[in-house]
Amino acid sequence: MRKDVFNFSITNNLETAGKFDMPKVQAFSPGQLKCKFLLATPFNHALTETQSESKICHFYIDDYQFERVWREPGTYVELLKKFNAVIGADFSMYLNMPKPQQMYNCWRNKVLMAYWQKQGVKVIPNIQWSDESSFEYCFDGIEPGGVVSVCSTGCHGKESKQLFLVGFDKMKQILNPEKIICVGVLPKELQADEEIIQINSFMEERRKQWAEEEVVLDK
Repeated sequence: MRKDVFNFSITNNLETAGKFDMPKVQAFSPGQLKCKFLLATPFNHALTETQSESKICHFYIDDYQFERVWREPGTYVELLKKFNAVIGADFSMYLNMPKPQQMYNCWRNKVLMAYWQKQGVKVIPNIQWSDESSFEYCFDGIEPGGVVSVCSTGCHGKESKQLFLVGFDKMKQILNPEKIICVGVLPKELQADEEIIQINSFMEERRKQWAEEEVVLDK
């Protein structure tokens, strides 16, 4: 049998929206979260996660570490179903990428989110943008309201931080989410926003754990 290298089996019947036919992704209700304290597991640690029912799985990692979910989308559905929820795919939209490549990655993210939802995975829409030119398509297909997720990792420089804040504001205007999960360090400009739920990244949790272990060893 010829391999479906273009993933026509999961893209042919997706509902789309907007000028560029971005797949439609359903809103995620806050009531779908079953745990009180949110902890996030990166996809590259999903196979070894022993408490997946109380964790959120995310894809805020290097693209090569989850390219396999695009190549073999059906292979990981049952694994993702084990988690309390899954933040949608996060193929990169770097500023130095050609615009078509940014759009392609945005489209792939939404294809996988829509597909996983159809398979019964509890997907929190991942919202991603680059510069203001991406606003033309990056929010298309995402159902307004509910819970969405963003990642602040990498927003250290002045330009990248400003682009993140501008996109964050635009996202709130267009999607009007009830809650916003932010994985990574929260910029001080957003720390008073009561709609935001901040979760440390995997490495931030590791550093915190290492620091606590050092304190114990010092006693």
